[in-house]
Amino acid sequence: MIAIDKQAHFWWGWAIAATLYPVAGALAVVPAVVLGALKEYWDSKGHGTPDKLDFTATALGGVAGVAVCAVLQHLTGMFTGG
Repeated sequence: MIAIDKQAHFWWGWAIAATLYPVAGALAVVPAVVLGALKEYWDSKGHGTPDKLDFTATALGGVAGVAVCAVLQHLTGMFTGG
């Protein structure tokens, strides 16, 4: 069982990267990773509980979001002649 907090971090990473993918392509993973790191930094300053696995989950979500968008873009291109 994956903790709900880790799931939330994953899906936020995914959402950030997938939202930015149309304008940034594969680089859309960068804001997801940076925001994940900033969130853990914020937590470390007494605003929450910093956790390396939270950062990892956010980053992996970003990678997954970009990967799925890239696959969908490729498949769409296959069927539209692009």
